[in-house]
Amino acid sequence: MTKPPSILICDDEADLAGELGEFFSACGWHTVVHTTAPDALEALHAGLAPTCLLTDLRIGHFSGAELVAATRRLPEALQPRVYCIMTGHVVESTEAKDFGADLLFIKPLDPDLALNDIQKLIPATYNA
Repeated sequence: MTKPPSILICDDEADLAGELGEFFSACGWHTVVHTTAPDALEALHAGLAPTCLLTDLRIGHFSGAELVAATRRLPEALQPRVYCIMTGHVVESTEAKDFGADLLFIKPLDPDLALNDIQKLIPATYNA
């Protein structure tokens, strides 16, 4: 039996984070939404272990790249399988790997395209 994938969404734009959470939930994903990086990190340290981390590049005084880096220092069993950064800001780098992520999305984010790209990277042990 396969388990549904899960996603941790972290964005300080509460409306956007909530809409993305609703979208992924409607697609059968277990969804957790946080609007601050410290709250997201607390959930991860508590054992959340999502399939995917989708975070904004700028989250208040924190950066999504810092959140990704902190998450990668967790025990492997707690680390997401897919890391995604999204941004609405002009950035010098346009490659996900420059932020320690697997995928980089530019806002406004098309959730259908994001879901498709994310699903290509998750292990076959999950279904969506």
